[in-house]
Amino acid sequence: MLAPLFYRKNIPFFCHKSEADFRKDPYEQYDSMVVRQSALHLADQLWGQYPMQAVLDFAEAHYSDFSEGNILEVGCGVGRWIASLAQHYPQASCWGIDYSYQMLKRAQEYWVQGKEITIDLSDKGLGPALGVPGHQLSNLQFGLAKAEELPFAANSQDLVVSSFLLDRLEEPLQGLKELFRVLRPGGRLILITPLNFQQAAHWESLYPTDRLRQVMRGMGFNILTWEENIVVEESLDIHSNIIRWSCLGLVAGKAA
Repeated sequence: MLAPLFYRKNIPFFCHKSEADFRKDPYEQYDSMVVRQSALHLADQLWGQYPMQAVLDFAEAHYSDFSEGNILEVGCGVGRWIASLAQHYPQASCWGIDYSYQMLKRAQEYWVQGKEITIDLSDKGLGPALGVPGHQLSNLQFGLAKAEELPFAANSQDLVVSSFLLDRLEEPLQGLKELFRVLRPGGRLILITPLNFQQAAHWESLYPTDRLRQVMRGMGFNILTWEENIVVEESLDIHSNIIRWSCLGLVAGKAA
């Protein structure tokens, strides 16, 4: 694994992110994005359930025995998925990688340092402010890096997971290549994406889904499971308004 360039509030930076990069990244907006993502992923009691449970339900059907392996989530946000894996496999070495420092800071505070966080969505009708006790997971670490330039050695990860990221990358093809590079032979990739690409060129290269399947096979992935139209409903407010995502879920391996 590469050494960090530096640390910021205990978060290792594996790539340089300039102040201009910080300003243009919407996920560095604390009030609008971090509070929103924290409420969505860490405060199930606000919604009566975990709004993104469909992601975990799909993934859990495809877990193997990773009890002493290396587990990586790319695009971890505030850390819900990778933390669930760290809890399920307490002997595994787990890493959550994201390009947003603010998201990682919240994940570190909540899942590693055990800090209680306060979530106030009274402007969405979900009040009063709610305190959510944190956790202290000793087998979990977080770091800042780009998905297209992961700091891990080739063939080092037993399980790699990612959701709602591929279609948001500046270079999704390079991101896929990096996922393949770090996955060990015999390891497993679990990826869930709405394929809501931000650039026309990405639609042209990776859509329809058969094109993405061909690209991944060409890289060397062995497609094990391919499930389309997985519905993920992202809660918005007390009035049950939602964003309805139709997602592709896939499981892939790497030949030994």
